[in-house]
Amino acid sequence: MQSGQPEAAQNKCEQILALEPDNPAAHFELGRIALKLDQHETAIERISRAIEFDSGNWVFHNVLGEVHVRHGNWPAATRCFRRAVALDPDDPAAYINLGGVLIRQHELPAAANALHKALSINPDAANVQHNLALTLHQLGDDQEAAALFTRLAAHRPDFREVHYNLGVVLTKLERFDEAVTSYRQALKWQPDFAAIHNNLGSLLTALNDPNGAISCYRNALVHQPNHAQAYSNLLMTLNYLPQLSQHEMYLAAKKFEADHASDLSPRQTDFHHSAEAEKKLRIGYLSSDFRTHSVAWFIRNLPDAHQRNRIEVFCYANVAEADAMTGEIEAQTDHWLSIAGMRDADVVDRIKADQIDILIDLGGHTGNNRLLVFARRPAPVQVTWLGYPNTTGMAHMDYRLTDAIADPPGETDNLYSEQLVRLPHGFLCYQPDQAGPDVVDPPCLKQGHITFGSFNNYPKLTPDVIRVWSKILHQSPGSRLILKSRAMLGEKTRERCALQFAEHGISPERVDLLATVPTRKEHLALYSKIDIGLDPFPYNGTTTTCEALLMGVPVIALHGDRHAGRVGASIMSRAGLSELIAANEAEYISLAKELAGDRQKLVKMRKELRPQMLESELMDLTLFTESLEHAYREMWLTWCNEK
Repeated sequence: MQSGQPEAAQNKCEQILALEPDNPAAHFELGRIALKLDQHETAIERISRAIEFDSGNWVFHNVLGEVHVRHGNWPAATRCFRRAVALDPDDPAAYINLGGVLIRQHELPAAANALHKALSINPDAANVQHNLALTLHQLGDDQEAAALFTRLAAHRPDFREVHYNLGVVLTKLERFDEAVTSYRQALKWQPDFAAIHNNLGSLLTALNDPNGAISCYRNALVHQPNHAQAYSNLLMTLNYLPQLSQHEMYLAAKKFEADHASDLSPRQTDFHHSAEAEKKLRIGYLSSDFRTHSVAWFIRNLPDAHQRNRIEVFCYANVAEADAMTGEIEAQTDHWLSIAGMRDADVVDRIKADQIDILIDLGGHTGNNRLLVFARRPAPVQVTWLGYPNTTGMAHMDYRLTDAIADPPGETDNLYSEQLVRLPHGFLCYQPDQAGPDVVDPPCLKQGHITFGSFNNYPKLTPDVIRVWSKILHQSPGSRLILKSRAMLGEKTRERCALQFAEHGISPERVDLLATVPTRKEHLALYSKIDIGLDPFPYNGTTTTCEALLMGVPVIALHGDRHAGRVGASIMSRAGLSELIAANEAEYISLAKELAGDRQKLVKMRKELRPQMLESELMDLTLFTESLEHAYREMWLTWCNEK
């Protein structure tokens, strides 16, 4: 066998068995030879025979398990490996094999236990450390996974995969600066691995390095041209660049269609749906954000609000980690399907089988989107809404829901591949879980100085935003600024942000940089530390603005030159606060200065904003749902007339 003569070896073993028919070693060797020759059935038969004569030999059971693995018979392999470890609990090989086959069967706790035992016997086994760390990550134990990956990276820096996986886990743990370092190290070993470029790009976007992120996404697409999510991430990041025109954004989105969606378009799009104008519509919502996410605060009660005699609600949830919000939304729907991990083609088949009349995308080019499902045209009418502030660029996305403030008629229609449908009462309806903590007096009454604040994602703080906010601080002597963002967990990020303000003459002592807090209640309570909210531009806040207003904090908004920059104006108008919308930077600064100098007005607004919000169009779910259903019906009528 060692000299590469399996047939000769087989002949010798058969000679032995002619003399000693019950020789277990000869049967076992014949089994190994058969395995070498890809004769799996013979291998199983021979090794099983060896076990009949020597059932206490753990090696026989271990190798038989390996044969079953080759066959894909995981339960049989598991039994063999369990027997092997029972016979010799001091050899790591069978534990390693047992862990591997349990992972394949998604029995992750048992797999982690087996790999832990293998590692206790041989602590330096790099593959075992790596596989155990991956398993722990899947189980949600990212702290121990990170410790294992870190140790492995230190002792085996040449272990190619460890740096990438360490980056993934560190990102999950929100150790962003370390994650960037790991991904950069991974690229030294695997420079052509598109996933590393893509993940690093996502991190750099979150850390407010859009140009670095864009470079990463482009590199990902060089190495994997069909990486649709990398292109979506690129488009998402382009929205943070104020110098990029909306026409350029439109062209970039159309390139997504050309490169990733057009080839998926079905040759025939004939639908056999009943073309009855007043039929009960089967509406499908598809989203990755049916969970605790900013999008959910505008969708969480909508399924229940639909008129069930007119609408049947289907939800297709691309949610990998469900939470309480997921369950809350699911409970309101007529039909719920988790599509996480499903192939696009299978999702399309299910939507077609469900006979969906109107399919609504809630994500656009955000993370984990399923736009390529829409590219295959599974429904007669397809709509994008809510999660993404720009065009998808897709030929098979028929409509986009917006309003006349976010997209003034005649100004923006040619910048979308979709037909714009402007909802008369706004395209947003804020649906918080509760009123939140009690509203308290403005903090300036006790502190003696004004505190401005923004809880928006860090990438929205462009150089222009920091310049303008610095001017506001200069014009309000003694004032302070509170910024809260996930990205502020990183020390380097905090230093970089402080330096940006310092370049405009604002000392670090005047800017408080906060990261995440454990609960939503604590998050909302932080608004009690703010007198006046500042909305970023050209990419406005959405959930953060609604939260601030509900907590009695007035927000200064700038009416921008694009949808993302007019969301604030839409929200403030629907909340009855048009006087806080600025037409330009100078007016934005002036409004902030004027409000900061009027303590009486701040006290009055603090008391009135929550009741005003609760009674406003912005939170009138019944009114909003009526306008939404009317829009759906008009879309359906158009399809019926064109069929």
